[in-house]
Amino acid sequence: MNKLIVICVIGVLALSSCNRKVGAIFGKKSEKLEVVDPQFKFFTAKAKFKFDDGEKDISATANFRIKKDSIIWLSITPGFGIEVARVLMDTENVFVLDKLNKQYYEYTFDELSKEYDFDFNFKMIQSVILGNLVEPYKKQKVDKSDNYFSYTASKGVYLFHNFIGAKSMKLEKVEVFDEDTRNTISVNYRDFILVDDQVFPNEISAVIDYESEKKPNTEINISYSKMAIVDGPISFPYAVPSKYEKK
Repeated sequence: MNKLIVICVIGVLALSSCNRKVGAIFGKKSEKLEVVDPQFKFFTAKAKFKFDDGEKDISATANFRIKKDSIIWLSITPGFGIEVARVLMDTENVFVLDKLNKQYYEYTFDELSKEYDFDFNFKMIQSVILGNLVEPYKKQKVDKSDNYFSYTASKGVYLFHNFIGAKSMKLEKVEVFDEDTRNTISVNYRDFILVDDQVFPNEISAVIDYESEKKPNTEINISYSKMAIVDGPISFPYAVPSKYEKK
């Protein structure tokens, strides 16, 4: 495993039988922007994800555990049923176990941001997984159409174009534009469901368009099969075996 798995894990990072589709409970279109984020202390999920950058095409199952605003844990298992990678993130660091090659990685979010020229941080990763706004609404000018409230937020060289559903009051699409590189990340959230009266997206798809580098787009797709809000506490097991090599 090389740095591709790190990029894939960061990109992935963004439903049990009691879940139900929320299309029927979304009432009339709202006339006021009020974005609703899910409230919980502990959260678990299972999802199928696919990563394709034009050279590598990876499909696997991912198991998530989250302590809100504190810890994200991820286990990755491909089709043959053996865990190949485990990831632990806290608010400052990312730890990755490569179980196939008996290697491990340790990064701070500052190091990742400098290496990949993108502002990676815990809040952003958590927001992508949950379908929350990465840059919250702060009285920006809002445009309203039949289907969306939309507004633009800026942070450094990044512009965030947010589209909030007029019925769902959830983020349904966000486009992130890098003014320096001209690269764009587009994320779509669909098929919203209820989990303990909290609304989550069931399908997440993302496309990274490398405009300045003239290389194939990267596509990431996540489809949840199980999701639950847990009273907790839950464990976040992560330990580096003594024979593993640090990369």
